[in-house]
Amino acid sequence: MLKLINVSKRYKKQVVFQDLTAEFNHGVTVLTGPSGVGKTTLLRLCATVEKPSSGDVHWHGRNIGKSKRAFRSILGYAPQIVDFPEDLSALEFMLHIGALKGMKTAAARQQALELFERVGLAQDKDKQIRSYSGGMRRRLGLSQAFLGTPECLIIDEPTAELDPETAGRIHDLIFDASENAVVIMTTHLETSLKDHTYQNLHLDGMPGG
Repeated sequence: MLKLINVSKRYKKQVVFQDLTAEFNHGVTVLTGPSGVGKTTLLRLCATVEKPSSGDVHWHGRNIGKSKRAFRSILGYAPQIVDFPEDLSALEFMLHIGALKGMKTAAARQQALELFERVGLAQDKDKQIRSYSGGMRRRLGLSQAFLGTPECLIIDEPTAELDPETAGRIHDLIFDASENAVVIMTTHLETSLKDHTYQNLHLDGMPGG
């Protein structure tokens, strides 16, 4: 369980959200709310990319700010923009990420190939990332988050730049993973989730990032 306890985030005088308390359990929680309300900022806090201005974020009762390395070892994070090494192939990139996660090369390769099949990159796995379109980069950025079968997945707009059929594949992948993981995500295609069961956390606080 991931738990936010009285979490606030401010940038100088700008308050994004204040005294937010929430619990995320196994399954999918979709963050909703108007643009600029702080959904991406909240995901970044949960992924330890940013620190809360006040309050705490706990994973199974432990403050992730004080045990960041341990939490990141079970975390899969897919932001909207990933800084890819352009000269690597998609498969080489996935093997690199697998090594960073402590996976053996054979296991990382096998899982990468399985993920590529699911997201539609199998035929392009050996192409350099510099040749990838925006949609292909989006699918690769999502794939790396699933390596190592993380216990917590944090995903920002997973279906941006994707056609409806591919978006459906991505949603199926996410909900399959959620059977054994806490998943927190944003999406502009909430209506396409109608065939899935998920929780909703609506943010309607102060304008922010």
